[in-house]
Amino acid sequence: MDAADIERKVRSGERLSREDGIALYDCDDLAWLGGLAHEVRGRRSGDVAHFAARCPQDVTDLQEAVALAPRWAADGVTELRLDVGTEVDGSALAEGVRVLRAALPEGLALTAYALRYGGAGAPVDPVALVEQLLRLRELQDAAGGFHVAVPLLQDGPHGATGAEVLKAFAVARLLLDNVPHLAADWALHTEQTAQLALQHGADELTGRVVGDDVDDGSAAEQVAGALTREELLAAIRDAGFRPVERDAHYGAVRSHEGPDPQRRESPQPMRV
Repeated sequence: MDAADIERKVRSGERLSREDGIALYDCDDLAWLGGLAHEVRGRRSGDVAHFAARCPQDVTDLQEAVALAPRWAADGVTELRLDVGTEVDGSALAEGVRVLRAALPEGLALTAYALRYGGAGAPVDPVALVEQLLRLRELQDAAGGFHVAVPLLQDGPHGATGAEVLKAFAVARLLLDNVPHLAADWALHTEQTAQLALQHGADELTGRVVGDDVDDGSAAEQVAGALTREELLAAIRDAGFRPVERDAHYGAVRSHEGPDPQRRESPQPMRV
C-alpha cells in the first residue's frame, strides 16, 4: 500500500478507488488508519458528536414506504432506515430511493444501514465490505438523500473483533466521501467500542435513549441496549467530544457543553 498516495488523495479530496479501499483494509496500522479517518471527521464535524432522540422505521419495501411515509410521519417517525447491503439491482434501488425521497414529508429523513458482516462467528471479508461501501457511494451519487450511514459489524465473541469494527468505521469514513455523517450504534457495537468509533471516523452515537423523565439508570436497564440521556451525554464527553442533539436533517436542536478539560487531564474511574 502506498500510504503517502492515499494520504494525498484524502487531503486533496480525490475519490479513493476500490483498490485503495482493499489496501486500507489490509493495513495493520490501525493508529494511522484511524488518525486519517479522524482527520476527515474533524474537517466535517469539528469537535461535535451528534445524537438524536428519534423514532426510526425500518424500510424493506421501497414502494410500500412511499405509500406509508405520510402515516409514519403523522405517528412521529423521524427516520427511515434502509439496508443497502442487499442484493437488489443497483439501478432499481437508485430509482426507488429517488421516488421515496420525493414523497418524504419534511420531518422524515433517510439513513443507510450497511456492512452486515462479522456475525455468528463468520470472518470479516474485506473485499465484500469494500464493495458494499462502494455500492452505497454509487447509490448516493445516483439518488442522494442519505445523511448518515451506520456500519453494522457486531463485535464480541460471536462477531468481529473490536479492532475490526474500528477499521470498518475508518475505511467507511474514507471511502464514503459523499455521505456526510457516520454513526456508531452502542447497542450493537457496545458502548465502549462506539465511543472509540468517534475517534475512527464516526461523528454520531445512535441507539435507544430513555426519556427525559428518567431520574436514574434503572429504567435503562429494563430496556435492552438503552441509555439515559445523561448517560449518553457522559459517553460523548468521555470520548472527548461536545454533544449536539440533532433533528432529522442535522439541524442543531440543542447544543451541550463539551468535556471538562481538567477532568480529562487526570485519571478517572471507568464507568461500568
